[in-house]
Amino acid sequence: MEKGDRLATLKDIAKKAGVSTATVSRILNGDDAINVRSETRRRVYEAAEELEYTSLMRKYSKRAVKGTPLKILVVHCYSEQNEIEDPYYLSIRFGLEHEAKDKGMEIVKIYRENGQLNLEQINDIDGIIAVGELSDAEVNKLSQYHDKLVFLDHTPKSGAYDTIVVDLYHSIGEMINFLRSNGHKIIGYIGGRDSYAIDDIDIRERAFIEIMNQMKLLDTRFINIGDFSIESGYNLVKEHIIKEDLADAYVIANDSMAIGALRAFAEKNISVPKDVSIISINDIPTAKFTLPPLTTVKIHSEDMGRIAIRTLLDRIDSERDVPIKVLVSTNLIVRDSVSKKK
Repeated sequence: MEKGDRLATLKDIAKKAGVSTATVSRILNGDDAINVRSETRRRVYEAAEELEYTSLMRKYSKRAVKGTPLKILVVHCYSEQNEIEDPYYLSIRFGLEHEAKDKGMEIVKIYRENGQLNLEQINDIDGIIAVGELSDAEVNKLSQYHDKLVFLDHTPKSGAYDTIVVDLYHSIGEMINFLRSNGHKIIGYIGGRDSYAIDDIDIRERAFIEIMNQMKLLDTRFINIGDFSIESGYNLVKEHIIKEDLADAYVIANDSMAIGALRAFAEKNISVPKDVSIISINDIPTAKFTLPPLTTVKIHSEDMGRIAIRTLLDRIDSERDVPIKVLVSTNLIVRDSVSKKK
């Protein structure tokens, strides 16, 4: 390949050698159990060499050495500071790392810095797990580095990859129905969008708009969008919500935003849940200690991390070419931030 060209992938080798990507993967992985002719093996190795895949061939050769651990790249599509501030992402990392340890795998991590993902250090790896929102260009770039890819908490538009996501559409519907069952008719939304994917409406926001529209209850005056931080939840309430023009209740995109909103409501002498009810998402550890304790939808984020590792292992070890999408269910945790409206 000429300098400046994209890196060769298993699909490129498969096309040149006239075999499936699964066959290429097993041959380059040193799988002696695969029943192929010596001529087929030769074509695969020649194609790999011609496409300058030799460094990756050496990587796969080490896999044949007994006891050599798999090396997985985890791409965190947010900064380390974002992770520290958001228990949701910390919990995902906890699940990833513990499952990898249980499976004897090595993890290499990169984070977004100054809005960018530095992918130059990607080398000598057996697969990639990407956590969080990515642009289409970033998805394409990752796919050029490796064909063993799992996306966690993000579904690329192409639908060509394994994904692990929360069933947030169902969760938003459950939240709205819970509020309505408690007599709330005017329901607002406080949410966010990632700064590097600002043109992509978040699934929670889209679900809220669609479901409220179907119920003929949507009032866009009560939709406020920032980012997903505590500070943003605080500022949105502080700057845009007044006591004289309140919704009955607000669906809030995550617990961090809800914590910020609680403080702002208190500063404005708006009582939760007497004056306004709120319900949020995640069930982070502090949710039960806020005043009042948050009614929230629990996301099993640690399990999501474990499932992502298992899905990537399946992708590495099997001949599966069909992408799978895992929808992780949620649980409504009822506490004291929602009142029954008379």
